[in-house]
Amino acid sequence: MTGGWLIKWILGILALLASWAAPLKEAQIQRLPYADVMEEAARLHQKAGELIKAEKLRRGAELAEEDIWGIGIMGPHYTSLTTTSGGLEEKRTSQLPDFAALCVKYYVKAGLERGDRVGANFSGSYPGLNLAALCAAEAMGLGFVYTSSVGSSTYGANCPEYTFPEMLKTLFEAGLISRMPGMITLGGGGDMGRNMAGYVLEDEEWIREIETMKERLIAEGLAYETIESYAQDIALHEALYGEIKAFVNAGGNSLALGGNDAVILSLESGLLLPREMEVNERSGLVERYLNRGLPVIHLLSVRDLCAQGIPFDPARPPEIGTSPLYYEIVP
Repeated sequence: MTGGWLIKWILGILALLASWAAPLKEAQIQRLPYADVMEEAARLHQKAGELIKAEKLRRGAELAEEDIWGIGIMGPHYTSLTTTSGGLEEKRTSQLPDFAALCVKYYVKAGLERGDRVGANFSGSYPGLNLAALCAAEAMGLGFVYTSSVGSSTYGANCPEYTFPEMLKTLFEAGLISRMPGMITLGGGGDMGRNMAGYVLEDEEWIREIETMKERLIAEGLAYETIESYAQDIALHEALYGEIKAFVNAGGNSLALGGNDAVILSLESGLLLPREMEVNERSGLVERYLNRGLPVIHLLSVRDLCAQGIPFDPARPPEIGTSPLYYEIVP
């Protein structure tokens, strides 16, 4: 941790101390008691990125020009698999291994312990955040049951040659993660890929790319579920997760967030504590689990998540274990 980032870190800590000056005259900054587990998760995430990058290059997919750190998890701006728009800086920042450490922090604050069953829903839009949730679960020994979709917003896992479920297979076969998704869907419109750019633009070459991708997924043992309705989609996911103690969502797909814009905007990113919510046929998984009394870890707004102590789109990634994220102020 050197240069400008070190100065920012010190100034941030001093500002925090100053704001609490009266009650914290004897305050100290110390590492969180579970910081070692946070580091373990972050290092696992870092290793996962290295394997994904190597496999992506092996398959002939180029790294995104905007991936200035060369991590290799994010994808290019626009491809045949792209479903919606996403911010470049957020997607680039979401590759940082510190997000796995942040997920450990959220899991601990949610009261989760080794062996607890947790359900999770991933899309292809934020592969870095998906991996963060997975690596944190591995480091903590949680019973993680998760689903994954293929479609992705811009700068996500939108390489037609190497989709997010295929990234997971790379990590599973290398022994970095202990389980594969229990269900795969195409994501996007209807959770069946209807708004992938190739279909929307009616581009014949891009449509062929999508169809080739579908065939390859099946050949690789990554068959996707056929979704006929929103109600069926919700029911399939809930049945797979079973009795869980917490729910994790990464990304902003409608399956998780539902169809009520007011509700979607009210869901802040981070650890959401149980709350009473009005659930109807348009409600997503996040609303449903909060209303059932379960904590939800909602990973979407990267800038908001970074407020926990991760630099947003820094000049270079911080070394693992050095961010303010790993520390706390105690009297």
